Amino acid sequence: MAGTINPAAAQRWSADRVHALAPDASSQRAGAKLAAPGPWRDCGAQSAVGLLWGDCKGSGAKPYQVTVELSADQGTPGYACSCPSRKFPCKHALGLMLLWSAGGVPEAEEPPQRVRDWLDARRERAERSEARKAAAAQRAAREGDDADPAAARKAAEAAERRAAQRIQRIDAGLDDLELWLCDQVRSGLTGLRAAGYRPIDDLARRLIDAQAGALATRVRELTHCLNSPEDWPERTLAEFSLLHLLIQGWRHRDALPAPLAATVRRRIGLTMAAAEVAEVGEHASGRWLVLGCRDLAADKLVERRVWLQRETDGRIAMLLAFAPPGQAFGIALPAGAVVEAELAFAPDAVPLRAVLVEHTVVEHTVVEHTVPNQDTKPNQEAESGGEGPQGGTLDEAAAGFAAALAADPWTAAVPVVLDAAVPLVGPKPEAWQIVDAKGGGRVPLLASADGADPTRAEQLCQSLLACGGAHPAPLFGLYRPAGLTPITIWNNGQAASLW
Repeated sequence: MAGTINPAAAQRWSADRVHALAPDASSQRAGAKLAAPGPWRDCGAQSAVGLLWGDCKGSGAKPYQVTVELSADQGTPGYACSCPSRKFPCKHALGLMLLWSAGGVPEAEEPPQRVRDWLDARRERAERSEARKAAAAQRAAREGDDADPAAARKAAEAAERRAAQRIQRIDAGLDDLELWLCDQVRSGLTGLRAAGYRPIDDLARRLIDAQAGALATRVRELTHCLNSPEDWPERTLAEFSLLHLLIQGWRHRDALPAPLAATVRRRIGLTMAAAEVAEVGEHASGRWLVLGCRDLAADKLVERRVWLQRETDGRIAMLLAFAPPGQAFGIALPAGAVVEAELAFAPDAVPLRAVLVEHTVVEHTVVEHTVPNQDTKPNQEAESGGEGPQGGTLDEAAAGFAAALAADPWTAAVPVVLDAAVPLVGPKPEAWQIVDAKGGGRVPLLASADGADPTRAEQLCQSLLACGGAHPAPLFGLYRPAGLTPITIWNNGQAASLW
């Protein structure tokens, strides 16, 4: 094994950072149960090169052989386990990393032969992959030099035809949607509510066939409006209006400012690829604090959203990653971590989505966060070089939402940090509130927003109360006029994820 120092592993990982690698909450819990010496034997680590191994006792006669190599390029670590689990990483790999994080894996001079064999095979695969990429790049360069101009022209024309065909399909899908909206308004909303989920699902499927996937997702959310217990007609008509506005924006996209036109295309389903964002987007570098992370389940993929805040000016960015259920994500950044990174922002009307161009994880540290009094300048903490989140008041959050809504009419929520938030207990989760101890005012606590499991509402409320200690504390969440969905709270400088 090469004895090179692995910068990703030279510093022992925190438990939160290991938990961020888990494919789901059940894997987190199962891995935590295995983070004890009892089920392990023949464990060892070479932390300087990011290598862990051990045998974990399972239900069978033979123990499960586990190996982990932490990535030297800050990407996803490599895992190997003899268990039959299809999750990646499995609970045994998570348990071994958590045990190592807590100092429970002794350092060793040499790994066993099975670990060396796995490393050799892993290196060979990586070398073959790099060789294939290099050969493909050389072949593409030769073909570019020797390419037939006529063939290149035909390929470009074929790409233009495919793009034009997709535009035509989207146009037809939006025509269908507009006709459907007019029919519902003419016939009345009561019949649509009584018809249940089927008509909306059929319409969404037609939009998917028209290659307008993001719009199809928005149409499916009409069911939440129709099932609202009180103001369902107003909410449904408001969403109808936004859908109609999106249709008009698509039809007049060439006349819109470039950032708003890009937002319209994204909300229809024409998402800019990460490579394109890195090429044409606005680049921003610095130290970024990880504000929070949240996973949202979709039909076939799980979407991970990670929010970052730049220390110098408080700018917030959102990273997106997707993975099949039970598989590892491409990004694993726990709340409270600090990242030295260069980001590229997608050119939207409200620049929020970003991609990592390059980054280095700095393990999170305990930070002091004092709640300023009324005479303290809002940016005092940033000026003093503090590493805690830079926050504001509920009034500032409302103003931020208004500004985002003015730029992007389809904005549903904005990420905000409150400097001093306190949960106000109610008789049921729907009655809890978030109180702004610094600026005054209060808003409802939205524990079931954005498709969250309603059964977790009470658990979220109790976690917020326990982690914050019922004292004014910095709180990161998603703000909307209806209230705030908490994601991360800081207590004595320590970030506690609520999801």
